[in-house]
Amino acid sequence: MPSVKSAPQSKGGSDEMLFDRITIEGKSIDLKGANIPIQKVRLDPQNPRLVNTLFGSPQPTSEKDLQSFLAETLWADPNIRDLFRQVQANRGLTERILVTEDNVVIEGNCRTVVYRKLREQDPSEMAWTKIPAWVLPPAIKKREIAILQGEMHVAGKITWASFEKAGHVFRLHNEHLMTQDEIASRLRMSKSKVNQLIRAFETMHVKYLRRYPGAAGVHKFSYFEEFFKNPLLRTAASRDPGLVDRFVDWVGTGKILEGRHVRELPEIIANEQAQKALDRAGYLAALRVLEENNPALTSTLYRALQRATIELRDAGTPDLQEIRNGNQAAIRIVEDLNAALNRFRTIAGLEEK
Repeated sequence: MPSVKSAPQSKGGSDEMLFDRITIEGKSIDLKGANIPIQKVRLDPQNPRLVNTLFGSPQPTSEKDLQSFLAETLWADPNIRDLFRQVQANRGLTERILVTEDNVVIEGNCRTVVYRKLREQDPSEMAWTKIPAWVLPPAIKKREIAILQGEMHVAGKITWASFEKAGHVFRLHNEHLMTQDEIASRLRMSKSKVNQLIRAFETMHVKYLRRYPGAAGVHKFSYFEEFFKNPLLRTAASRDPGLVDRFVDWVGTGKILEGRHVRELPEIIANEQAQKALDRAGYLAALRVLEENNPALTSTLYRALQRATIELRDAGTPDLQEIRNGNQAAIRIVEDLNAALNRFRTIAGLEEK
């Protein structure tokens, strides 16, 4: 997408004509500048920003009601209010929206909604009657549009939310038949990251949202992202296909409280009693079972002692050489640790050995 500032409309109200060119997959795409009457611009319900967020939510059937529904959905985002104030103060856009030949928005949904709101607020103000746009040629393919959106909002500076990005990566792979290698190269991410996003989105889209529908469900995506980026969980899922279905139910029934709690899941499913506790009463109950065998899971003190034990056990020659060479600071650290450990043992009632 070209970073070209929108020039003001002509005083006579006729559309200003500008031209620019972008390249997608080695193909030059000509863009035509135009100032389009705001009432003719349509939000696209299939736009990745909307289609993924609204998945599973009932939508109006009439075009007029659908456009209002999409606009209000975007307007509910608190960030759009800042954009509203910026556009209002600037009395126009600093960058044109991007539309198809029939005025469907490809890029600039929020800016379009802002113009609609400004037009509603002040119908007599000519500045909000037409919105500056770049118009794509009629021959552009859906795949090319999808690649453009991915470069702008997955790999670009203005990124979508994680669920929306993952949904777009999923569609590039499944609908536009791009290989994971192609997507990784195009969107500047590792192939493993592409694979994780595809699997996380597919699981949430196909399994979770069908079983636990509702707009609020998309906020659970971090749970699925944590699951599929964890190599231990991926391995466990490949060995036990039913694990993913159980995970879906753990999330859907609130047994797992937060996305970060998924990181402890490998230890939970490796412990039969802990997994039963998770099934019965949830994450905290499972954690209590694990604490009996490993208090370092919840105690910062025991976690620090565990880390120190590992470091001391694996100490290498350079670390030992500091002591052997008489480094007083290093010696003092070791002596302080020894004194603190002896004091802890005495307070805890442990006998010296």
